[in-house]
Amino acid sequence: MTIQAVIFDWAGTTVDYGSRSPIVAFQQAFANVGIEITEAEIRKDMGLDKYTHIHKIINLPAVQNDWQARFQVLPTSDDCDRIYVDFKAILLASLTNFAQLKPGMPAVIDYLNSQQIPYGTTTGYDEEMLSIVAPIAANQGYQPVVNITSAQTNGIGRPAPAMLELACDQLEVTDLTQVLKVGDSINDILEGQNADTITVGIVEGSNLMGLSEDDFAALSIPQQALLRAKVASQYEAAGADHILLSMSELPALIDAINAPVADL
Repeated sequence: MTIQAVIFDWAGTTVDYGSRSPIVAFQQAFANVGIEITEAEIRKDMGLDKYTHIHKIINLPAVQNDWQARFQVLPTSDDCDRIYVDFKAILLASLTNFAQLKPGMPAVIDYLNSQQIPYGTTTGYDEEMLSIVAPIAANQGYQPVVNITSAQTNGIGRPAPAMLELACDQLEVTDLTQVLKVGDSINDILEGQNADTITVGIVEGSNLMGLSEDDFAALSIPQQALLRAKVASQYEAAGADHILLSMSELPALIDAINAPVADL
């Protein structure tokens, strides 16, 4: 087999260790209307486009109960729209602080370029968010050929395969079974499965792990090991084809996949 292309996610996969920027923005936007939400409630549906994610959060039973207790009515679509506008403003204001490439990415970029393997992205960001993050990433050497948002697929985001299929089409990929989809959430894995690509889950710095680089480094060695195992088990349960501790292991994985099978 020969890998024809690699399709990455953004936050938590290639930039923003721990996928912190959306968490901060979601919590602040809901706090601004008096509703407290936990990281676990947010991370459950990470990987969706942000507007759909707002709707998922606001329809959680705990959030519905808190909203009704506070306002004596259930939230409406207009409430979702207002929270989304606030969320987006908060996120846009903070994205420049969360656009640093994750450890291992510079070497991965060099490897893909040297092997002439094209790469692109699918993302829960929208175009305005990407317009902030992409130039900062480009200054660090990360320049995906294509960046696909749900606006380009008539609002159809992950876990459906539409964005991934469009990315591959624009890269002129002829066989999606020879594409790697690399992500840091369960929705990334499901997206890849639905498009019939090879799925790769990244453990460290992922949405599933949820810790900043400093917070992870502050854990004891046994605590780090337990957390890595927990995240890996979630990818395994979702059916990921490959689970990598960090992005630095990706070149070796591609070499192994591309290696010719010995004659029997």
